[in-house]
Amino acid sequence: MLVSAILTSVGINSALCVLFLVLYSILKKQPSYYEVYVPRLLAEGSSKRRSRFNLERLIPSTGWLSKAWKLSEDELLSSSGLDAVVYMRTITLCLKVFSFTGIIGMLILLPVNCTGTELQQVDFADLYTSSLDVFTISNVKSGSKLLWIHFSSVYVVTIFICYLLYYEYNYISSKRIAYFYSSKPQADQFTILVHSIPVSAGSSVSDSVESFFTEYHPTTYLSHTVLRRTSKVQSLIVSSVFFFAHYCHQFFSFPLFLHI
Repeated sequence: MLVSAILTSVGINSALCVLFLVLYSILKKQPSYYEVYVPRLLAEGSSKRRSRFNLERLIPSTGWLSKAWKLSEDELLSSSGLDAVVYMRTITLCLKVFSFTGIIGMLILLPVNCTGTELQQVDFADLYTSSLDVFTISNVKSGSKLLWIHFSSVYVVTIFICYLLYYEYNYISSKRIAYFYSSKPQADQFTILVHSIPVSAGSSVSDSVESFFTEYHPTTYLSHTVLRRTSKVQSLIVSSVFFFAHYCHQFFSFPLFLHI
């Protein structure tokens, strides 16, 4: 691991980050990309397209970065939805993990590795072409008791990450449940998929379903929709239904939606 290779990698990744930030700050201002970046605001009518040319759209800006970090979770939830809250908490989770592991690596593991004698010390006179393996576990002698510090650090980091994941899972789950109960009921939340409908003689599938569910489930049955392979559009719908069925580890020979 050469210093020149690390600097090259850092330079390339930094340039890509700057490029992506510039592209995002420009593309999010373009009216043709409003459906991608602000679909919620468009649906609510809070944002409108502006077709007139504006030079400001072509100038990258960074003000949105500070605004994004200053928003509280309640403000982010009301403006962008639950998915945005989960995304921001995922970023903060990664920052916590990187910060914790960085502290352990710099304050504990790095001094341990530097005290090893397996490799030649770094030549600071020619640092650009020198190898940094002396700062890694390769510099610790095989069988040394110092290796237990590495093993213990792995366990500590693993326990810390597992605790964070457990905490975030419980927190996000509670947020999703609260968001679910606070939102209006949707038809897809009360829809089931059935198949192999027995058809009575002289009646259609729709009539058979209607009579069956109104007789045995009168308090929960609302309506039904039969999906048939009679056209190209409906075949695409049936394909999507079969994809959903495969995802649920079930296979349906005659898909039918029931709204309960």
